[in-house]
Amino acid sequence: MLQAAELGASAPGLLDVTLLAVLQGLTEFLPVSSSGHLVLAEHLLGLQEGGLALVVALHVGSLISVLAIYHRDVLAMLRDLLAGRPRMALLVLLASVPAAVVGILFEDWFEERFADSRSTAWELIATGVMLGVAEVLRRRRGTVERPYKPLSAAGALLIGAAQAVAILPGISRSGATISTSLALGQHPVEAARFSFLMASPLMLGAGIKKSLDLFAEPVSSAEMTALVVGVATSAIAGWVVIRFLLNFLRRRGLQWFAYYRIALAAVVAAFLLR
Repeated sequence: MLQAAELGASAPGLLDVTLLAVLQGLTEFLPVSSSGHLVLAEHLLGLQEGGLALVVALHVGSLISVLAIYHRDVLAMLRDLLAGRPRMALLVLLASVPAAVVGILFEDWFEERFADSRSTAWELIATGVMLGVAEVLRRRRGTVERPYKPLSAAGALLIGAAQAVAILPGISRSGATISTSLALGQHPVEAARFSFLMASPLMLGAGIKKSLDLFAEPVSSAEMTALVVGVATSAIAGWVVIRFLLNFLRRRGLQWFAYYRIALAAVVAAFLLR
C-alpha cells in the first residue's frame, strides 16, 4: 500500500519526489508491492523520505489513475446504487472494511514494519509464492474448462482480508487481492478490475485524512511543489501500468511477477547480509 512514505517528516527534494512518485505509480498496481519498493528505494538509494505532501500526492495520483481507467464502471455502480441495485457498490465497500479497520487499530505496529528491511524481504517471498499458487489454480481451471464464478459477499470480504494483510510493506495489495480472486474462481481481468475498484474508497479516505493533516498548518512552497509533481507523476505512471497489466493478464499469467518478487527478495537478502 501507500504508507511507506509516511515515516519521514523532512521536506523532500524535487528529484526525490519525482523518483518516488514514478516508483509508486509503476508498482502500486502491479503485483510487486509498491510500499516494499518505496522502503527499499529509500534504504538502498539514500532517498529522503517524502513527508505528508508526498503521501497525499501518491494517494491522490493513484486514485486519479484508477478513475481514469474505470470511470465508466464507477458511474455505472453509482447509477445502480441510486436505482436500488446496490450489489456492486456493497461488494466494493464490504471489501474495503477489513483494511480500514486493521489500518486504524494497528497503525503504529504497521509503521514499525516499514522500518524493518528483513521483514520486507520475507514478505516479498510470501507474495511471490501466493502468486505462483494462484497461477496454478488459474491454469487448472482453464484445463478443466470450468466457468468463472460471480463474486459473493463472503468472497468480497475474503478479498478485503487479503487487502488488509497487504498493509505490510512487502505484501503487494494487487498481488494479494488478485490472487485471492483467482482462487475464488474469478476471471483474471475481472479480478484486476475489482482489485482496483475496491482500493478506491481507501485511497479517497486516506487522501482526505492526510490532506487535512497537511493543510492543518501553513504549507510551504516546497511542499506544494512536491504535491503537484507527485500527483501528476504517480497518476500518469499508474494509468500506464493499469493498461499494461490488463493487457498482460489477457495474454499471460502471474508467474512472471512471482519470479520477479522472489528474485528481488534474494537481492535484498544479499544486501542485508553484506
